[in-house]
Amino acid sequence: MKKLVLLMLLVIGSFGLFACGRDNDVTRNIVLDYADWGDQELNRMLIDSFMDEYPHITVKLREDITGTGGAFTESLLNAQAAQVLPDVFAIDNVPTGLSNGMLLDITEYWDADEETELVYPNIAETAVYNGRRYAVPSFQFIKGIYINLTLLDHYNVPIPEKDWDYEEFVALATQLRNAGQNDFVYGIDPWFGDLDFEAVWPTQDFEDVGYQTWDGEQFNFTSQAWIDAYNRKLDLWSQGVVVEYTDEDMEEYGDQWAWYAGYIGFRIDGSWNMWMVDGMYEDEGLEVGFWPYPGGDAGQFPPTILDYTVVSSQTDHPEEAYLLAKWMTFGKQGWMTRLDLMEERGDMYLDRFPTADYPEVWARAENYIDYVEGVRESVELFEFSKPDVDKWMPGYKEFWEWVESDTNDYWTRISEGLITPEVFAGEWETELNRRIRESLDEYFD
Repeated sequence: MKKLVLLMLLVIGSFGLFACGRDNDVTRNIVLDYADWGDQELNRMLIDSFMDEYPHITVKLREDITGTGGAFTESLLNAQAAQVLPDVFAIDNVPTGLSNGMLLDITEYWDADEETELVYPNIAETAVYNGRRYAVPSFQFIKGIYINLTLLDHYNVPIPEKDWDYEEFVALATQLRNAGQNDFVYGIDPWFGDLDFEAVWPTQDFEDVGYQTWDGEQFNFTSQAWIDAYNRKLDLWSQGVVVEYTDEDMEEYGDQWAWYAGYIGFRIDGSWNMWMVDGMYEDEGLEVGFWPYPGGDAGQFPPTILDYTVVSSQTDHPEEAYLLAKWMTFGKQGWMTRLDLMEERGDMYLDRFPTADYPEVWARAENYIDYVEGVRESVELFEFSKPDVDKWMPGYKEFWEWVESDTNDYWTRISEGLITPEVFAGEWETELNRRIRESLDEYFD
């Protein structure tokens, strides 16, 4: 009898140990995968700090998801097909992830998180579809104007104040081009080959107008502000103020990058390229600042570029995955850790900025904001920023593919003067708004 009781006690004890171990597996040995295209050294350091804060979670940094931008998204689609999506990942186009069923609805976690109340309102409104959130706005990048201060000084072109407007910008760029034309100097290096005044100028003239005239429900390309801005950029191209890299130019520049070598006064670009400021000084002896984007009749509203991070629809641990996504992106604790790690590494400046207004974070970031002249003035205007829609607007990417298609051939017709903004604005507005409605219907059918 005693042997039987002892045997039963051993069995019960063993079961208890097994049960505790299984519970421990669930609550203290969660494993998550993370992937983005950013600074992998900093990612590893942030992940290590996250695991210190949450010792029951192990995070693996996935390095098999390769590429940047669209190529990164292609890698994600391949991982999804193989059922090995990371639990948390950056994504170049939220609608692509949504239409392919890659994304988890994180509305309940976002709404329960008190810190999300500090996310800048214009940013918090993005990546929400029919009231449901599928992405975390991770960082905002400044879209501004790099100015070759040395070149302007050489040609006696005045250095603008930080609160300048776009009329002054155009006038200074034209003045520089006229003064340096014989030296192959140009006024403006455009934004990815396009001046895109129509995307930003209306946002500076009207307080309630968003990027590309988005008003929260539709785009309004037929507005006079959009049409006027488009015509102004065409005029500026025709005047030769914008660099076009003609054969004659290229013979002069050789294998040099014209902007970097000092042939262009103003470059419309993002804060991710602030490395140029040090590089151009060290390599070419040129002083460069990064001015806020020029304002308009309504004031100065910084155009910002948003990145997004998402939680995978394949995750087994959605709550913990949200914690990781927050730590790596907009969360206060993650940002404080990021700044500590940057100081440890000796980093000199921020090239991306919080999407939430944390006083503690901004106070901690003071040392990084003044490294490049002009950045502080943009940061101080963040509460008025107007973010882009490129990565989260459904149908937007496909719309531009439609514009660029051989069938429509809009770019050739525009460049040859065969069609004017007064005509194609209506065609574009109708097509883009139709695609948005149809995309939303498809996602939530």
